Amino acid sequence: MIDILAPDTSHATVDRQLRRASMTLAVWFLALLGITGLVALLLIYGGPRPSPAIIVWLLFIVFVAMIFYRPRYGVYLTLFLALVGDSLLAPWYPFYKNFSSPESLFYLQDTLIFSPLEIFLLLTLVSWLGRAMIQRKLDFYTGPLFWPIILFSIFIMVGFFYGVARGGDLNIALWEVRPILYMPVIFILVSNLVTKREHVNHLLWTVMIAIFIEGLVGVWYYFFVLKGNIDLVDRITEHSAAIHMNTLFVFAIAAWLYKASPAKRIILPLMIPPVLLTYLATQRRAAYITLILALIILAVMLYHENRVAFWLIVPPLILAGMLYLGTYWNSSGALGKPAQAVKSVIATDSASEKDRRSNSYRDIESYNALVTIRSTPLTGVGFGNKFIIAVPLPDISFFEWWQYMTHNSVVYIWMKAGIAGFVTMLVMIGLAIMVGVRVVLRMPRGDLKAIGLLAVVYIMMHFVYAYVDLSWDNQSMLYVGAMLGLINSLEHIVDKPVPAPTKRWPWQPETAPPAGLQPLPGE
Repeated sequence: MIDILAPDTSHATVDRQLRRASMTLAVWFLALLGITGLVALLLIYGGPRPSPAIIVWLLFIVFVAMIFYRPRYGVYLTLFLALVGDSLLAPWYPFYKNFSSPESLFYLQDTLIFSPLEIFLLLTLVSWLGRAMIQRKLDFYTGPLFWPIILFSIFIMVGFFYGVARGGDLNIALWEVRPILYMPVIFILVSNLVTKREHVNHLLWTVMIAIFIEGLVGVWYYFFVLKGNIDLVDRITEHSAAIHMNTLFVFAIAAWLYKASPAKRIILPLMIPPVLLTYLATQRRAAYITLILALIILAVMLYHENRVAFWLIVPPLILAGMLYLGTYWNSSGALGKPAQAVKSVIATDSASEKDRRSNSYRDIESYNALVTIRSTPLTGVGFGNKFIIAVPLPDISFFEWWQYMTHNSVVYIWMKAGIAGFVTMLVMIGLAIMVGVRVVLRMPRGDLKAIGLLAVVYIMMHFVYAYVDLSWDNQSMLYVGAMLGLINSLEHIVDKPVPAPTKRWPWQPETAPPAGLQPLPGE
């Protein structure tokens, strides 16, 4: 932790206090000036706007004010607004689209190639660092994952500049790199602004509510747009949405596993039904496989916690799963989608024609990616450059970046950022899992242990999913960065002493302070 302390202010003069108050007033004035400028842009470039856009702009201004009032709110708002929307369910949803996107409610002008998401990240940084300057004190916490993430980000930037320098398309390079760089920014913000136990709980509720709302919108879309016929579309949400929904299922189970707060044990399961329906309608094979991985991890943790409960719960669930596979092995309906996902992995010859074509495309694409890597193994081709098409691919030209991005998002990093980018990515993932396991073991039972388990399981799910599907997208990078930030800082948060709750009435028994870090097994 880097600790920049202010000088002794015990004898601060009135003049110094007045100067500090003037600086605070100046910051608020600049914030108001910036908001006024945004409104002016709306009036100059936007022209007459329909009422929904006006409401959204007013909310935007309110949210900006909240960020300057308390920088931590910027973390909550950024994650909530990123995860609650979906470009397939609501193409007009503006948060992570540029101000130059015509379909967005925030459309202003074709040359404004930045998004409200990026403004929120920037303003959160400005608000946090501005307060530190005014108070003349910055407690910058680095933690065990800071340098691995920074090194990975540096090599991503090297891949960007190298790719553009060798003739890559600048616009495409920006589209490739921008989401990846959200990860270190939100990681730093979470590590330094989410500093108390209650902050951690607020962050997780923010994420879960966002996923729940997306699930409700998916239910509406399924019944009122598709009329219950899922065969009309390939999926109803973006690719990564299903992995995010997995975290609600995992968190609901972890809350019961570690006896989290009653609110979590009651409310989280009630949030599952609409999310589950949207999850099935999303039809992502990789999401089903990663959920099975998560359930296996949860079963191992249950065995570690309570072996009696393990033998009462897990074997019947395995039997139920086998009965489900046998019943829906050849079913093409929505309920059969998870069974078809398992079938496409363990019995590829028996998979559906659609799944076989998808597998074949990924195999050819991965081969082309490996050919590209062998051509430039040290540096990669750089972002903004096409990969080598050694074997022709089936036509998916509807996907604009099909010649630049591969479904295998792991080898994609080697292909674009070279061996250094690939190795630093593996080190980052490996250390995150190692530190995450230690965090889970050291957290006291209850909310924080469930949250620690959720964070490390999500990192595992995301990068398993990344092996077979596009994963370096806006929403996922924010979510991954936030979970890495929690893994990075949870021990630091829990290690801080917390006073016992104050007695409300004199006759109440004395209460002990919340439990701190637990010793590792064997210590």
